[in-house]
Amino acid sequence: MLQSKIFYRFQQILENIISGNSNHSDYIVKDERFIENKTAKFKKQILFKVKFKKEEDAQKSVSSYQQASLKPQQFKKASLFPDGKTNIAALSLILHGVADVLSQKMNLSWKTGISRTFSYEKEVEGTKEKIFYYVTDNPENPQPETLAEETALVVIDQFDPRACAIHLIYCALVANLEKPWEGNFVIDDKQLLEYTGLVKRRDLCKHEKLNILYQLLRQSAQILACIAWPKRGKVGDFTVADLKIWDVSIIRDFKTDQAGNSKLVGLKVIGQPGAWTKYFLNKSNYDSNTGIITKKTVQKLFSIGKQNAGAARMLVWLTFQIQPGYQNCVMGKTLMEIAYGADKLSTVEQDNQLRRQIADDFETDLKVVKEAGWQVDLETEAAWLTSSGCTKRPIGYWNELLNTRWHFHVPAEVQERLINSSQPSTDNIQPPTGNVIREARKTKGWSRAFFASTMGKSISWVDAVETDTRKVSQKDIPKLLNILELHLIS
Repeated sequence: MLQSKIFYRFQQILENIISGNSNHSDYIVKDERFIENKTAKFKKQILFKVKFKKEEDAQKSVSSYQQASLKPQQFKKASLFPDGKTNIAALSLILHGVADVLSQKMNLSWKTGISRTFSYEKEVEGTKEKIFYYVTDNPENPQPETLAEETALVVIDQFDPRACAIHLIYCALVANLEKPWEGNFVIDDKQLLEYTGLVKRRDLCKHEKLNILYQLLRQSAQILACIAWPKRGKVGDFTVADLKIWDVSIIRDFKTDQAGNSKLVGLKVIGQPGAWTKYFLNKSNYDSNTGIITKKTVQKLFSIGKQNAGAARMLVWLTFQIQPGYQNCVMGKTLMEIAYGADKLSTVEQDNQLRRQIADDFETDLKVVKEAGWQVDLETEAAWLTSSGCTKRPIGYWNELLNTRWHFHVPAEVQERLINSSQPSTDNIQPPTGNVIREARKTKGWSRAFFASTMGKSISWVDAVETDTRKVSQKDIPKLLNILELHLIS
């Protein structure tokens, strides 16, 4: 009887606690005294029930909070550009070919094989072997079909230069996997909108932005490859039968609005690289084939889209081709073939208007490349190309344009990252003497003007440091050592 009364009384207390009654503490104090006078054992049993219920509710609240805050925490932690500027990316010959297909499209030498499949052959430098690239219209299929010429041409024509920005993002994601051939990467729409700069577009709603992303995310996965690699030094020969470069699954979230229209409100990409990573991203057995990409290059590549296809092609080529610390000299003709295609360039000899148009485009596209952070210097004399006050091109400008020699240097952000990761601290280190700087410059075959522009300084600054009239400042030492390839002696 006594236990029944106690139990009934504590049921009331428990109901008040669960319902959030503000005076439940009064009940607990009053009834604890009652229980102490009657039965301590039963008190412990009932209080355990109350405590358990409160802890259970608290645990549910914590769990709900964790679930609600899970996505933004993961997003902030998993930034593709942790320093806000750069990241390591896989930039092997295999991936260079994919970027070529996406940007160059029909400017490449496509051929129809014996089995009627349409393919582009990329030669392996210094060997007779080749990598064969194909396209498919069903990349979601575990074993996608390679297309014949007629169908392949339709797919290739739809490729968008902006897909190269997505391709570079994939290259960065896979390079940061510990064992790419066993793992996968995940990226969501919030990250993609940030990395591509699409988040800044105020003229598009979220549904439109995500639809653009969805189409571009598929395009890199529509390119397949057959790799037969020859023996190179310690690296043995191998063949990759897996045709997929990128195996991606795109999960889309839809929401129906009040008018009954289905809107795309979110997407997530789960990507798994193909078997090529075992050979081109395996640090234990083969060259890792990695480089550094910049956020500025990715966003510029995405923003120019089809408006500056020539600039997009140059940015893609530079990203894969230019190596820091080397004299990366490119002839004007080669650069224009990259931007506009060899066939188009060969037709301008008989067309004055087309020559003027290409020359205009070339000047504009070079400005876009510089805006992306790439350092471009003209080695040979062509004042009309660099002078802002020049409004008219001289006679013979076309041949002069073809024969110019351009020097390209990786963006400053890349140099900064390389210096920070490989160079010892230059704090309180004496700079090289003027004689050492002068001899290093002459060894590279650089004029004082070219060296000054590379350093971002004046010719008078070069004269001053080479004659020891002026010392190189501490902040300029890392850049000078990197550009002149001078190494500190420990």
